[in-house]
Amino acid sequence: MLENTTTKTPWERIARPNQLAPPGNWNIWMILAGRGFGKTRSAAETIRKWALTGTYKRMALISNTIQEARQVMVEGESGLLSISDETEKLEFYPSKRLLKWPNGSIATLYGAENYEHLRGPQFDAAWIDEFAKFHYPKETFDQLSFSLRLGSRPKIILTTTPRPIQFIKDLMKRDDVYTVRGSSLENTNNLSPTFLKQLEYLRGTRLEAQEIYAEIVEESQNTLWAWEDIEKCHKNPPHFMDNIVIGVDPALTSTSESDETGIIVAGMDGFGKAYVLDDLSISAAPDVWAKRVVDAYHKYSARLIVVERNAGGDLLVNLLKSLDDSVKIKTVYAHKSKTIRAEPIVILYQKKMIFHARQFHTLEMQMATYEPKSKSPDRLDAMVWAMTELFAISDPTKTQPSVWSA
Repeated sequence: MLENTTTKTPWERIARPNQLAPPGNWNIWMILAGRGFGKTRSAAETIRKWALTGTYKRMALISNTIQEARQVMVEGESGLLSISDETEKLEFYPSKRLLKWPNGSIATLYGAENYEHLRGPQFDAAWIDEFAKFHYPKETFDQLSFSLRLGSRPKIILTTTPRPIQFIKDLMKRDDVYTVRGSSLENTNNLSPTFLKQLEYLRGTRLEAQEIYAEIVEESQNTLWAWEDIEKCHKNPPHFMDNIVIGVDPALTSTSESDETGIIVAGMDGFGKAYVLDDLSISAAPDVWAKRVVDAYHKYSARLIVVERNAGGDLLVNLLKSLDDSVKIKTVYAHKSKTIRAEPIVILYQKKMIFHARQFHTLEMQMATYEPKSKSPDRLDAMVWAMTELFAISDPTKTQPSVWSA
């Protein structure tokens, strides 16, 4: 137990049993758990305790990128700075990628994308976060293992939502690995109703097993988008884009059973690369979502609003025009199946011609779970309409879409 170093409620009193460091002589504590389980808090509290007590004094914090390590492991809601009391006087030096406690314990941030930076330094403990996202998981782990040369019993905490990566399966078979499995639903008291509502979209899919119940599920051969293409599509957009459109897949009702209205802002740079810039989708009455669309049109200086008109027809145009007659609107009608319309966009993702300005979790889950002949979700539909406009795809049956260029 910690001494009186904090005025906050001790972690041991509020944590669930499977969030506490396990007993025994383990070398690796691997937490395979669904989103929202509390993986980050579990690891951060353990690192904090080790640092304050001096049990471990030279630690590595490794995420997919340096930015993610800082945003989640250090500054996030469950990161080390957030869970530490001000009396602990934990200092963070961003330029040095360094956390320092008054007793001399330090933790250094690393990005797995540059795993060779682990050559040279020495550690007695480490925390690896979202290991399944790493492009080079085995190489990163091996390099870290060579660096754990301090102390009599170096330890690793590994937290991740699982994916069918062979190296994770290999780790689970090792005698020195203590594996904890956990579900998102174990932590419902601390999760927002909005997040819990979004989990309903995954019901009955492989992602429900993977993202909520932390089961290692093999990739489905039926989905249009591969997880790999989605996970590798995140990229900062250029500062200036002069071709921005807003795709809208409207819902005409706003009951508890209604679909959301998909509202996706997308833009194209001067090199023919497109970006999802924002996801403003909402479950609301038509006048509410229409105002959101018009506001986004002006905020992003969009050139066009693309609205599916299968339901509502001219009423949708009149509604948007009633809010601002100056907005430019193009109505589109879904003559082809949703799968045929989506296939050219899937190809563009595979060719690395479409990127996401940040992680759009709900949109990306809809993409990853969509299978031909299944009901196409709202956000995905809105994104497809926007990208179809940006790339000037006039015939959705083409296997090689034409590409708009500035």
